[in-house]
Amino acid sequence: MMSFQGTSANKGQAEGRLCIVHHQDEFSHCKEGDVILLVKTKPNAAVVKMSKALLAVHGGVTSHVAIAARENHKPSVVGLPEEFLQHVKDGDVVTVDANGGVVTCNS
Repeated sequence: MMSFQGTSANKGQAEGRLCIVHHQDEFSHCKEGDVILLVKTKPNAAVVKMSKALLAVHGGVTSHVAIAARENHKPSVVGLPEEFLQHVKDGDVVTVDANGGVVTCNS
């Protein structure tokens, strides 16, 4: 298991299947209850509502991802290191501890 430190954008905890989204047209492969990782893209309302948690490699506590997470009461960690992308893939199970801004890869 590897853990990565980011910034808590909305407190809470979640565990689930990771769905990585690089572009706006890639949301269709995400499923209800996924932990959504946004890479250089903004979430749409439907994806936020179906997600268990929101993650972002870029952005801070005032980013679109962070605001959407707070408005929808979803745990969220933003500002994850680029290195995180080298250690995860779609379908991996991750644990989100947004209270401390930590994401752990369980796969």
